[in-house]
Amino acid sequence: RAFAEKYNISKLDYATVDNPFAGRVICGHCGSAFGRKVWNSTDERLRRVVWRCNKKYEVKGKKSCENKHIDDKVLYYAFINTFNVMVENKEYFIKKWEEGLKSDNLLKRYKARQFIEILKDAKIVEEFDVDMYFRIIEKMTVFDGKKIIVSLLDSTEIEVAI
Repeated sequence: RAFAEKYNISKLDYATVDNPFAGRVICGHCGSAFGRKVWNSTDERLRRVVWRCNKKYEVKGKKSCENKHIDDKVLYYAFINTFNVMVENKEYFIKKWEEGLKSDNLLKRYKARQFIEILKDAKIVEEFDVDMYFRIIEKMTVFDGKKIIVSLLDSTEIEVAI
């Protein structure tokens, strides 16, 4: 609820299995949530699904936010790359979370235990895993269509260049 209030996300924006990025893609310029848009075409091959800052055109015809849109596929690949970086650097991350197990913060200990469990037997992935996405990702912050900061639920941030 606090996350939704912070980024002005309504219940309609909450993520689902069919739309996992709803309410979880944040504008790096203005802090607003990104919304899913479909760019239709008479040619189905040219149809695109993109994400754009919801405040880009607050007033019709006038730009309010200068952040660029991002292709739907890029978000899927950002998750796959982030997860694979975690698997490739498993020792580093597990060591970090083992430190978290010593924390006085109950939630931090819980998340550390959960992340260690997820990563200890994890293998490199080639496809998007929606269940894993919901288990580890808090949000993705997009900057100018050039980079994405992927924030994990344990507050780790991983930068993905596009």
